[in-house]
Amino acid sequence: MTHAILTHSYCSDFYAEHGYQFLKKVAQDFPVPPNLVIFSVMHCYEGSLPYINVLAQIAHPLVFIPKNATADANPELLQTINQITNCNVVNPSYNKESLRDPLHCEALIRQYITHDSPFLILDHGGYFANASEHLCRVFKQQLVGITELTANGLYKYCNKNIEKPLVTVSHLSIKTPADTEASECIVHYSDQILREEFGLKINNAGFLRVGVIGAGNLGRGIIKHLQNKNICNLHIFDQDPRRLTQFPRDGVHVCSLEHLVQQCNMVFCCTGNGALSAEVFDHLTQPLFITTVTSADDELRLPELINQGVLTEVNRNQLVKEYQTRNGICVYLLAGGESANTPFKTGMGDPTLYLFEAAHMLAGLLLLNHPQQFTDGIQALSDNDEIMIAQQWLTHFYNYK
Repeated sequence: MTHAILTHSYCSDFYAEHGYQFLKKVAQDFPVPPNLVIFSVMHCYEGSLPYINVLAQIAHPLVFIPKNATADANPELLQTINQITNCNVVNPSYNKESLRDPLHCEALIRQYITHDSPFLILDHGGYFANASEHLCRVFKQQLVGITELTANGLYKYCNKNIEKPLVTVSHLSIKTPADTEASECIVHYSDQILREEFGLKINNAGFLRVGVIGAGNLGRGIIKHLQNKNICNLHIFDQDPRRLTQFPRDGVHVCSLEHLVQQCNMVFCCTGNGALSAEVFDHLTQPLFITTVTSADDELRLPELINQGVLTEVNRNQLVKEYQTRNGICVYLLAGGESANTPFKTGMGDPTLYLFEAAHMLAGLLLLNHPQQFTDGIQALSDNDEIMIAQQWLTHFYNYK
């Protein structure tokens, strides 16, 4: 068997080997057709190498579609991924923007399948959402189904008439630990960017007043890690007031979006979809630092804001994009409007990463092996399948009995 490539620049693959063996165990009981093709959208992080290797052993081939921001930040890692047996990295022309065109998606798929190849789409961020109806019709006999990893990606599929099963793992309870870990990364790297680019610390109470928009897993995690840095006077807003009831007891100010933006000049946007509107930007009276937990294309609907003239880019470097509002107020997007750890080579650095990767992979394997469990349209991985992953993960990493 070809040796797996589990590291690119890390000193050792000891940790990666553990993740690789866990993912192999999850997959081992599910036979797959010898001509299965998997199209997988994924971040270009070194921590993803174990998952990529396992998918490449399942598929013939694995078609790797790197998410734009991390691919641009890690070009050498992309070369390493391309060396993995049975793994084909797509041409850069097949990116988030171009794949919104259904015919472009169809052309990509036809490059890699034969007339009788079954194929799976393991999506991350709704890259295939706009083309999903078209693909279900054109490849009715060959498309097994789609799995979606994230909540903002799922949102893009919600109004589609999908004539194949779409299994989401975005709201599983086993994804919560990874969201907590991601929250820590986002706070840590936001602080690092502020230090490197502005000479500020995130807990500079004399200058930065911090708010969080969105009280889901990531928003709650960010509040926790901000408090761990002794940041006080935090504000939080969520459209669902039920999510806000836990915060007053912890000394966090719950407020309207308008009040939050008036009070805060550093904002973490954690909604996945349109956290700040054109009206909010038009009424800014002070410069605003923004960290988004996913691409600003989704989190802020940035292309729309630019096309409408709400924001105009005036400066950029690797770590920050600077915009001006119509009223001349500066807006700084940390990490260029991507998740704050995107410019850095790191991923999660924690085995919780493998929980949601296992769930994403398992959803695809179940679509292949137990299609009777699923119906056309959107559905979640079952509780029993989620429990199975949790048990295997606890046993593998923590000797759970």
